[in-house]
Amino acid sequence: MPYGEHWEWRGFGQTEADFRAWFKTLPFFYPPSEKPLRDEYLWTPGCVHNVKLRYDALKFKRFIERRGKFERWREDESEFLPFPLDAEQVRALEGLLGVALPEIPKGSVDRATLLALLARAIPPVHIIPVIKRRRLARWTPPGQDVSMVLEWTRIQQPEVIETVALEHESLATVQAAHAQLAPRLPRIQPMNYLDAIGRWLGR
Repeated sequence: MPYGEHWEWRGFGQTEADFRAWFKTLPFFYPPSEKPLRDEYLWTPGCVHNVKLRYDALKFKRFIERRGKFERWREDESEFLPFPLDAEQVRALEGLLGVALPEIPKGSVDRATLLALLARAIPPVHIIPVIKRRRLARWTPPGQDVSMVLEWTRIQQPEVIETVALEHESLATVQAAHAQLAPRLPRIQPMNYLDAIGRWLGR
């Protein structure tokens, strides 16, 4: 999704056939890939930030605030961090997760070294692989003159489930769009990825 601050509504559950057919009529941001995406989420009970390993990089999505069912997040291009990492980047990860890591090496930290550090973190860090097929479309709701990101993702692991999300810089825009979209999603419950992971872990 685009970098910067944005408001987001997200839910998990199962979509209806009419939603899926309608979504496929929308213009995509990029051609859908047939290859599943694998993210490995780094989760601790007290963490409010979305932190994951994607491809050969560490990625931060910082939580800012919540208003009812809507959340404000910040994604910065400078916080998509390819391996190897430096000590400052590992300390930033330590702070976001709210954990204490063993002594961080002064040199570069490759993926295997980071995983070894996380395995000894206090409190423990759960690493949750999520395999999914994600599609991003551009939607301009009827009666509005701005478009927004509409995401529809089918998760294959750790649970067969779907997630739908709306994203825009303006809270009012996301709220108005959600009011129009909600009737199409009767079996989608408001929930972000951290909530979903907590449920998968039985927390």
